[in-house]
Amino acid sequence: MQDEMDSLHENHTYELKEFPKGKRMLLNKWVYKLKPGDARNPPRYKANIVLKGFQQKKGVNFDEIFTSVVKMTSIETVLSIAASMDLEVEKPDVNTTFLHGDLEEEIYMQQSERFVKNGKENLVWRLKKILYELKQAPS
Repeated sequence: MQDEMDSLHENHTYELKEFPKGKRMLLNKWVYKLKPGDARNPPRYKANIVLKGFQQKKGVNFDEIFTSVVKMTSIETVLSIAASMDLEVEKPDVNTTFLHGDLEEEIYMQQSERFVKNGKENLVWRLKKILYELKQAPS
């Protein structure tokens, strides 16, 4: 959980703000899973803080839903270059894939109850980047 919070902080995913009147605050929850290991890596536990996106309302918290996809021609190009140059291709495990998309809407979320900042208990997160389960997040 601490790794997830560190990652959110390093990527400037949110800022602590006073909750403005007339806005809607969304709730969050922690999701835990065991990532299976392989011959090179042992199994590991992973924790993600996710937004309860079902609380979002179209026209209030979001206008469009967008899912980014990769073009097959891009993959084919990379693979053909690697093959022609006799290079090895590895699939990286990107931990913060979703945390790079900027948000256009103003979305407010409660602080994670396990990581409330001392002296700032009355503040909420104003999301600056996409978070898991947000309607704007890729599925």
